[in-house]
Amino acid sequence: MNRIINPTISIILILAVFCGALFIVLRGETSLNRQLTASVFDAGRTFLPECLEDADNTFLSNWNQECEGRGLEEKCSLPKKISDKLKADQKKNRNSCY
Repeated sequence: MNRIINPTISIILILAVFCGALFIVLRGETSLNRQLTASVFDAGRTFLPECLEDADNTFLSNWNQECEGRGLEEKCSLPKKISDKLKADQKKNRNSCY
Protein backbone atom coordinates (compact mmCIF):
# COMPACT_ATOMS: atom_id res chain seq x y z
CA MET A 1 0.00 0.00 0.00
CA ASN A 2 2.95 2.30 0.62
CA ARG A 3 3.88 2.12 -3.06
CA ILE A 4 0.36 3.21 -4.07
CA ILE A 5 0.32 6.21 -1.71
CA ASN A 6 3.72 7.57 -2.76
CA PRO A 7 2.96 7.79 -6.51
CA THR A 8 -0.47 9.27 -5.74
CA ILE A 9 1.03 11.92 -3.48
CA SER A 10 3.67 12.66 -6.10
CA ILE A 11 1.04 13.09 -8.79
CA ILE A 12 -1.05 15.33 -6.53
CA LEU A 13 1.97 17.47 -5.70
CA ILE A 14 2.95 17.77 -9.37
CA LEU A 15 -0.60 18.77 -10.31
CA ALA A 16 -0.75 21.32 -7.49
CA VAL A 17 2.54 22.89 -8.56
CA PHE A 18 1.42 22.91 -12.20
CA CYS A 19 -1.95 24.52 -11.34
CA GLY A 20 -0.24 27.11 -9.15
CA ALA A 21 2.23 27.98 -11.89
CA LEU A 22 -0.57 28.18 -14.46
CA PHE A 23 -2.56 30.49 -12.18
CA ILE A 24 0.46 32.81 -11.75
CA VAL A 25 1.12 32.90 -15.51
CA LEU A 26 -2.52 33.61 -16.39
CA ARG A 27 -2.78 36.27 -13.70
CA GLY A 28 0.38 37.93 -15.04
CA GLU A 29 -0.99 37.91 -18.60
CA THR A 30 -4.23 39.50 -17.42
CA SER A 31 -2.28 42.23 -15.66
CA LEU A 32 -0.14 42.80 -18.76
CA ASN A 33 -3.26 42.98 -20.94
CA ARG A 34 -4.75 45.60 -18.61
CA GLN A 35 -1.55 47.65 -18.77
CA LEU A 36 -1.41 47.44 -22.57
CA THR A 37 -5.07 48.37 -22.88
CA ALA A 38 -4.53 51.37 -20.62
CA SER A 39 -1.50 52.46 -22.68
CA VAL A 40 -3.43 52.22 -25.94
CA PHE A 41 -6.36 54.12 -24.42
CA ASP A 42 -4.05 56.89 -23.17
CA ALA A 43 -2.40 57.14 -26.57
CA GLY A 44 -5.85 57.41 -28.20
CA ARG A 45 -6.87 60.19 -25.84
CA THR A 46 -3.74 62.13 -26.80
CA PHE A 47 -4.02 61.38 -30.51
CA LEU A 48 -7.69 62.29 -31.02
CA PRO A 49 -7.54 65.99 -30.08
CA GLU A 50 -4.41 66.46 -32.21
CA CYS A 51 -6.01 64.70 -35.15
CA LEU A 52 -9.18 66.81 -34.93
CA GLU A 53 -7.11 69.98 -34.61
CA ASP A 54 -5.10 69.03 -37.71
CA ALA A 55 -8.32 68.44 -39.66
CA ASP A 56 -9.65 71.86 -38.62
CA ASN A 57 -6.34 73.59 -39.39
CA THR A 58 -6.26 71.97 -42.84
CA PHE A 59 -9.81 73.15 -43.45
CA LEU A 60 -8.94 76.72 -42.47
CA SER A 61 -5.77 76.69 -44.55
CA ASN A 62 -7.63 75.39 -47.61
CA TRP A 63 -10.38 77.97 -47.08
CA ASN A 64 -7.86 80.81 -46.89
CA GLN A 65 -6.03 79.53 -49.99
CA GLU A 66 -9.31 79.68 -51.90
CA CYS A 67 -9.82 83.24 -50.67
CA GLU A 68 -6.29 84.31 -51.63
CA GLY A 69 -6.67 82.65 -55.05
CA ARG A 70 -9.64 84.94 -55.63
CA GLY A 71 -7.73 88.02 -54.47
CA LEU A 72 -9.74 88.21 -51.23
CA GLU A 73 -8.70 88.38 -47.58
CA GLU A 74 -8.61 85.36 -45.29
CA LYS A 75 -11.88 83.98 -43.93
CA CYS A 76 -13.77 85.46 -46.88
CA SER A 77 -17.16 84.33 -48.11
CA LEU A 78 -16.81 81.62 -50.74
CA PRO A 79 -19.34 80.34 -53.27
CA LYS A 80 -21.55 77.60 -51.85
CA LYS A 81 -20.14 74.91 -54.16
CA ILE A 82 -16.58 75.61 -52.94
CA SER A 83 -17.53 75.98 -49.28
CA ASP A 84 -19.57 72.75 -49.37
CA LYS A 85 -16.60 70.84 -50.80
CA LEU A 86 -14.22 72.24 -48.17
CA LYS A 87 -16.67 71.40 -45.39
CA ALA A 88 -17.13 67.87 -46.74
CA ASP A 89 -13.35 67.41 -46.83
CA GLN A 90 -13.11 68.67 -43.25
CA LYS A 91 -15.82 66.26 -42.11
CA LYS A 92 -14.06 63.36 -43.88
CA ASN A 93 -10.73 64.29 -42.26
CA ARG A 94 -12.31 64.57 -38.82
CA ASN A 95 -14.13 61.24 -39.22
CA SER A 96 -10.85 59.55 -40.11
CA CYS A 97 -9.63 60.45 -36.60
CA TYR A 98 -12.07 58.01 -34.99
